[in-house]
Parts: sequence; C-alpha cells; structure tokens
Amino acid sequence: MCYSAEASFGSGALLLAVGAWSLRTAVRKSRWMWPYAVVPVLFGVQQCTEGFVWLGIHGEKPWLVEAASRFYLLFAIAFWPFWYSFAAWKTEVNHQKKGFLGFWMGLSLIWVLAYLISIRGDAGVPIACESGHSVRYNYSDSGGLWKTTEGKWLSRTLYLLTALVPNLVMTHRRYLWGPVLTASASALAAALYYDHAFTSVWCLWSALVSALIARSVWLAPAKAEDLFLKESKFRATGALCGSV
Repeated sequence: MCYSAEASFGSGALLLAVGAWSLRTAVRKSRWMWPYAVVPVLFGVQQCTEGFVWLGIHGEKPWLVEAASRFYLLFAIAFWPFWYSFAAWKTEVNHQKKGFLGFWMGLSLIWVLAYLISIRGDAGVPIACESGHSVRYNYSDSGGLWKTTEGKWLSRTLYLLTALVPNLVMTHRRYLWGPVLTASASALAAALYYDHAFTSVWCLWSALVSALIARSVWLAPAKAEDLFLKESKFRATGALCGSV
C-alpha cells in the first residue's frame, strides 16, 4: 500500500468535508454532540499536516519534516487520548459517571509527557522518514522509552485504553460502539501489518472512522438528557414490575 502527500492531502480534504457536514448536523439537531462532531475536522487537519511531512521528505527539507512532524505527533500522541476523554466527560449527564470521566480526563494528560519525550527523539536520528511507502516516526514507532516488542505492544495497548475506555463508560456509549470497535480493529491490523509505520498508518485508518462518528452524531437525540431519562424510566419500570 502506497501513501503519499497526495493521499494525505486528499484524505484531509475529504475529512474536512465530512466534518463540515457533521458539525452542521450537530448544530441543527444535537448540539450537545459537538465534541464528537468536530472529530472529522481535527482528523482532516492532522492528515493535511502529514502531507507537509511528505513534502519535506521528498523535497529534502529537514526543517519542514521537523516542524510538520512535531505538529502531527501532537495530535497522534497527546491530543486524541485527551480529546476523547474530554468528549465523553462533556456529553455525560450522569453525575457519578461524570466524576469518573473527569478523573480519567486528567489521567489522559500523561500522554502530553509522552509527546514531549517523543519529539526530543534519539540524538542524530531524524524525527521522521519514509519507510515501506509510509512515514515512520522513528522514536514513537520504535517503542519510545520501551524499545522492545513487548514494550511497543504495552504502550499501544495503554494508549488505546486511555482513548476508548471513556466512550465505553459514558451513558451514550451505544452511539459509539461502531467507531470504538473499528478503531480497535484498525489498531490491531496496523500493529500486525505496518509495525514499522504504526503511528502514521493507524492515524490514517482511524481518520476514516470519522464517517462512523458523523453517523453517530446524526443518530443522536436532540438533547443529551433524553436517552438518560428514557433509560432511568425503563430501569424504574423494570424494578417496579420485578417487585410485583
């Protein structure tokens, strides 16, 4: 599979279009879903950023590779675990769950430290290069602090859990099962088949999950409380019937 600047800019443009539709849908129908509705837009910006990484690599411009890679890795390593935690916390209507999600959101900031370490990289090693027709971000794709096979799998698993657990805990998780399962499957596939360029490949595949997120925004109720009240009423009715 061959990726390029054209593929990055093309996918970025497509994601920005999906994001525009998603945001428009949220504004008109379910404004409370805006933290998820904006995800395709942010992925679009990220993919366009990797387009500049490609331009720097092919144009032999180390300064452009360095600058674009730093911004790209800000998204890939630090931003997404926090944003998905924030989105779940922001849209939550159950006070107990909101407290847990707030704690988890604070915990997710540890990936900011991982990002700061990753952009420092290894002395003398370029931050990114072309490898197997994909972009390899040398420090993060080599395992970061844990430069072993086990270390890479552990760090990737922790990252996946940090980003996805909030969406499995939140009250409205039924709307996100598709994106969560697809993101998990794409992470496993990227690790198995594109281990040398995991960061780039998984981010591209995860970006395509944006279509499922846009669908979730479209299916969501007008108010966040609607589903919560409906489920609470259902549980109360079930308890009443069980006591008869």
